[in-house]
Amino acid sequence: MLRSIVICSTEEQNQELGTLLSDVRDVEVVRVFAGYPTSENLLRSVRAQKPDFLFLCMDDFAQVEVLLARLDDLMPGFLVVAHGGHLEPEVMRKLMHLGVREYLPSPIKPAELAEVIDSVKRYLKRHPAPVARVADLYTFLPAKPGVGTSTIAASASCALANDLGVHTLLLDCDLDAGATKFLFKLGNTASLVDALEHANKLDEDLLSQMVGKWEGLDVLHAGGLTPPPNIDLPGMQHFLAIARSQYEVVCADLASNMGPFSVNLLRESSRIFLVTTPEVVPLHFARERMRRLGELGLSDQVRLLVNRKPGGKVGLKDEEVAEMVGIPVSYSFPNDYPTVQNAILGAGPVSPCSDLGESILALSRSLTTHPVSQEPRFRRKFLEFFHVSKAEDPDVVWHT
Repeated sequence: MLRSIVICSTEEQNQELGTLLSDVRDVEVVRVFAGYPTSENLLRSVRAQKPDFLFLCMDDFAQVEVLLARLDDLMPGFLVVAHGGHLEPEVMRKLMHLGVREYLPSPIKPAELAEVIDSVKRYLKRHPAPVARVADLYTFLPAKPGVGTSTIAASASCALANDLGVHTLLLDCDLDAGATKFLFKLGNTASLVDALEHANKLDEDLLSQMVGKWEGLDVLHAGGLTPPPNIDLPGMQHFLAIARSQYEVVCADLASNMGPFSVNLLRESSRIFLVTTPEVVPLHFARERMRRLGELGLSDQVRLLVNRKPGGKVGLKDEEVAEMVGIPVSYSFPNDYPTVQNAILGAGPVSPCSDLGESILALSRSLTTHPVSQEPRFRRKFLEFFHVSKAEDPDVVWHT
C-alpha cells in the first residue's frame, strides 16, 4: 500500500482527485491539504505521516516552487506527482530540477491516473522513498542547581533557531524548578507536562498548537511548580518521537537529579552536555554525575561545559578541571553577570554581541555540523526527471 499526501488549491479539486483515488486500492491518502500549506506545515506532515509520494496541484507555481525547493532540501529524491494547470516549457524545466517526475493533466482521467500509479510503484521499487532525518536530541545536565545550565541551554537554542536557521525545539525538563517560562515570558502557553498528559492523542498538529514561541524558537516550558507525581514513560517516548520527527534539533534543559524521567532522556541523547562552574563543590558533583553516566553506559556521549570561568589567571585551569571531573573541557563560557542580567530583564537570550554570547554561538555551531540543508542532493539523469502519461491549516491557540 502506497501512502500519499494530496495538495490541491481548491476543495473541488480535492473532491475530484479524492473520488478517483478512492477507486485505487494500492493508494492510501494520509493527509489532504485544501490550499497550499506553509513549507513547515508540509514538512511536519511528511515527517509524521511518512508518505511515499505527493500529489501537488500546479495552479499557483510561485507557492509550488517554494514548497518543492524546501522539500528537495530536506528529502532529495522524494517523488512528486504534479497535476492540473498549464505547464509552459520553462515551468516544466524548473519542475524537473525540483524533482517532479510525474504529471497528470487536468481533467484527470482514471486510465491516466492508473498509469501514473503503476509508474510510481516501479520507481519506488528501485528508489525507496527517502526518510526525513530524525532530530538530534541534545540534553543539558547541571552538575548541581545554580550553575547556569538554563541560560546556556536557552541561549544556545535561540542561536540555533534565530542565528543559524535550524528548526529547533527547546524543552524545559526541570519539572520542579524550570525557569524557561519566566526567562522568555511565555505567559499562558502549554507546558511539557500538558504535552505528556495528552501524549496518547498527540500528533504533529496538536504539538504545533501547544508550543510557545520566542522569535524563531519553539519552546515547551516546564509548567507550574507542582509536577505530576509520576511521568508516564511510554507516553514520554511517544511525545519524544513526535517531537523529533518535527524538528531538526531538540534541546532539553534537565534538572540536576537523575531520576527515571531524566535518565530516559539521557539515554535518547545524541550528546549530553554536563554543565559546571570551576569551583570545588560543583566540580565534585560533576565528577559524581560522570560516574553515574558511566554506569549507564553513556560516557561517550558526554561533553563538559564550564560556565562562569573567571578571566585572566584567576581560578582553575581547564586541565585542572578536566582532571577533577574525569573528561576534558569542550567549551568554557566567561563569567559575565551584567550580560546575563540584561538577558533576563529583556526576556531573551544572552546577547550575541558579548563574549559570552559569542562563546554560546560557537557551541551552537558545533551542533549543526551535518544540517539537513547541506546534505548532498541526488544528481539525476535527464531521462529520470519527468514522466508524462500517454492516455493550510488555520492556527489554533492551545488552551490549558
